[in-house]
Amino acid sequence: MTTPDPDAFALLARLTEVLLRWSYEGTAGAERIVAGVAARYGLSADVTFLADAAILTVGERTVARSGSPTVPPLDQVSASKRLLGAIDRGEVSAGEALRRLDELCRAPARWGPGVRVAGLVLFSVGFGISVQATWQEVIASAGLGLTVGLLVPAADNRPRFALVLPFLGSVAVTALVLVAYRQDWIDGGPIQLIIPALFYFIPGDAPSAAMLELADGRISAGATRLVYGLAVLLMLGFGALTAVLLLGMPQSALFDVDVAGNLGPVAVAGGWVLFALGVMFTFSMAPADFPLALVLGTAAVVTAASAVFGDAVGTFIGAVAMTVAALLLGRGPNRPPPYVLYLGAFYVLTPGSHGLRGIESWIGGHPVQGVAGVAEMLGMLTAIGVGMLIGAAAVRRPLSAGT
Repeated sequence: MTTPDPDAFALLARLTEVLLRWSYEGTAGAERIVAGVAARYGLSADVTFLADAAILTVGERTVARSGSPTVPPLDQVSASKRLLGAIDRGEVSAGEALRRLDELCRAPARWGPGVRVAGLVLFSVGFGISVQATWQEVIASAGLGLTVGLLVPAADNRPRFALVLPFLGSVAVTALVLVAYRQDWIDGGPIQLIIPALFYFIPGDAPSAAMLELADGRISAGATRLVYGLAVLLMLGFGALTAVLLLGMPQSALFDVDVAGNLGPVAVAGGWVLFALGVMFTFSMAPADFPLALVLGTAAVVTAASAVFGDAVGTFIGAVAMTVAALLLGRGPNRPPPYVLYLGAFYVLTPGSHGLRGIESWIGGHPVQGVAGVAEMLGMLTAIGVGMLIGAAAVRRPLSAGT
């Protein structure tokens, strides 16, 4: 074993902090990365990650970190993979690696506020077409997505405001849709117009990561993520209820009725293209990592499989296909990490949207429909978690940033 680098512990402490904030990929993957980096610099590290805390021990030195996991800037995740590769090949000292890690974490956002706002509009419109393939949905999702897009950048570097942003966004979006409903400007129920604009806030990734953690035996991390995801859904639902009360409307105004589409299959496919662009701009993805093929492929697999086997099995097959494709495409030191590749495709599976539709239907006085929506979400979460585990096992690769 080589002589330990004196800067190695500082690097490991900083890496632990960064991976904790990025830990929606899973606690086991973060532990594996830290232990591997420690070994490269001649150290033996004992590291334990939970959903919102981590403890690192190297010899007689111990450091603890805490923080809320978030979806990280995807260009930083790609840069971290290149850095981890250089560490693994022995190309950088611990001090240089620490400097580069700090540098990439301090890097300004790839896209400015205006582009991010446009990205959230595309994100909303693209997903909205998959919910209701109508021009009404396109127009509503564009306007409501702009409303959310103007709110989100205001939460940058304001953690307390960020905590209540889902509630505020839900109040604003629901109020606008209900006013349009009261004026008889829309066809069908308001819920299908509300969901796409709030899709950015819907925690589909956290509950699905929770299922992965639970399947991997990480009970504390899995339970914590699951409770967090459900809490955000309830916050969004409470925002909708608040909007109803502020407008003095009956709760029955929140209802979910399908509207026949007037856009063809080409427009639906085009919606996923807009959605993929929205992911790139919203989550600070480098253009070279643009995941269009994976988004379209996952949507096609889920649509075809669901038509034959039903939504739950279709989601499971889509999760397997998405994971295998992301892990295979992410191989190689200069390729984007699987997490970057599958994040956009993961949203195509949309487990959280079913939960929010169920909660809002329940608020609107339709408990049977509400319970069915929440139950459907839980079934899809299980299907996604098991599908991703099977996909990873099929190619014998871990789901981590360092893959």
